[in-house]
Amino acid sequence: MKALQVLFVSILFLSVLGAGCDYKFIKPDTGDPVDPEEPISFSEQVEPIWTTQSCTNCHNGSVTFSLEPGKAYQSLTSLNLMDLDNAPNSLIVKVPGTSAPHTNYNYVGNQKTLIITWIEQGAEDN
Repeated sequence: MKALQVLFVSILFLSVLGAGCDYKFIKPDTGDPVDPEEPISFSEQVEPIWTTQSCTNCHNGSVTFSLEPGKAYQSLTSLNLMDLDNAPNSLIVKVPGTSAPHTNYNYVGNQKTLIITWIEQGAEDN
């Protein structure tokens, strides 16, 4: 009789637990699609990414290189942070989100695609 009560309570518990599980898939924001044929402006589209993602809090030129507006392009080119032959392999693309202290910072939406496409278009300072 005791075993039957334990079985009944267990089944009831699992039923309630299972009924309470309702997962709604939240699709991540991928941003607007990037048209590879449309020229990407470094100063208007790419450079602001590092400010909005808080990269410039540390990369302001005081201790490390600068990703601040007006200074970022010089840092990217002089430190070879871009791989013009293999844009997805560029350090400026790969490092955010992968290793300390960058694990809490990552590109969102279409930002990574925008940077890669800009590099593939020749990484102009425009």
